Amino acid sequence: MPDVFNSQTPKIKAPCHSGRPHRIFSAYNLYPNDIEFETKHDQEEIVLMLRQHPITTVKWIVVTLLLIVAPILLNKIGMFSLLPNGFQLIITMAWYLFTSAYAIEGFLNWYFNVFFITTDSIIDVDFFNLIDKRVSQADLEMIQDISYSTNGVLGTLLNYGNVQIQTAAEITEFRFESVPNPEKVAKMLEDLMEKKDTHK
Repeated sequence: MPDVFNSQTPKIKAPCHSGRPHRIFSAYNLYPNDIEFETKHDQEEIVLMLRQHPITTVKWIVVTLLLIVAPILLNKIGMFSLLPNGFQLIITMAWYLFTSAYAIEGFLNWYFNVFFITTDSIIDVDFFNLIDKRVSQADLEMIQDISYSTNGVLGTLLNYGNVQIQTAAEITEFRFESVPNPEKVAKMLEDLMEKKDTHK
């Protein structure tokens, strides 16, 4: 993996912001003051931390609830009565173990897949599992184009969508998927790029 956080260009001194406590389950954290990453330098400030909109978690939550009630329903209609008592217990325990693993994986994928916008760069953290992740980064100076979109009725009503970023960096395309306030995110990036240009 390339050393995605190192940049040889001068850094802007971060503006003074009081910062806000990181709301642990929030999908939109503006100037969080209690988040760090290992290559963040002293003058760099996290402007925005994003996750996918909470509505994207509905799918795996609903599936988890169905998996929880499935053994109860199967027992009501007598499916388990066809099995010996010992097998009923083993199958039920295995079923709920699988359900727990599915729910934990769904939560971790939502919680740890994050996007950062800092005073110097954009960072996309793709979480695959507890020991495997991919971090992509591009300096603000390398951004060439920013666009955003909201799709469907839910996206319009709940104001979430995608922010697409074209860059001249090694990773040529960044996509912040299903994030809250995509228009505001795109405008914030444009403002940061403009400030960056004035400090050259």
